[in-house]
Amino acid sequence: MNSVERPLIQRRVWNENLSLEQREAPIFTEAHRKFQNEALDIHNVLRARHCVPTLVLDEEINIRAQKYADQLASTNSKLIHSTDRGDQFGENLYVITRKHPITDISAAAVILTWYDEIKLYDYDHPGYKPSVGHFSQLVWKDTQKIGIAYAMAKEGHKMYVVAQYSPAGNYDFEYETCVLQPLC
Repeated sequence: MNSVERPLIQRRVWNENLSLEQREAPIFTEAHRKFQNEALDIHNVLRARHCVPTLVLDEEINIRAQKYADQLASTNSKLIHSTDRGDQFGENLYVITRKHPITDISAAAVILTWYDEIKLYDYDHPGYKPSVGHFSQLVWKDTQKIGIAYAMAKEGHKMYVVAQYSPAGNYDFEYETCVLQPLC
């Protein structure tokens, strides 16, 4: 079996003790849990370089991220941020397309792509720039929780990754105190 599986399986067993929301919540596969844990680990390794607190994986945010990844995949959309986040959640998006079906993807490769924006971040003039938004959200000091998910499209040739963060980062006038230099 491929290590990249469809992570969202709808509950097929009706249980009167579950709310409608719980009955419709995703059940993550072992492959998906592995991806989530790898993503959390690499986030925390990178955040440690910036002397900021570690993140914890949050199941409710995982579910939110999964629902949005599924939405992107089902519509084969361009990467457009979700509109229901408000100021509660930050969000990083990623998409990969290959000629052959995607059978294995490293969460570290996705997270390191976002982190690589550090090369463009100007610590002498901190602030938001679209070219560094993934990086700054990833290392934002006040963020405490993450949810991350993926969904496949185009018969497995395209993969969407959605990471959502709480509390959100990338707030004006907070970059100097929330995006710390590495090896502080």
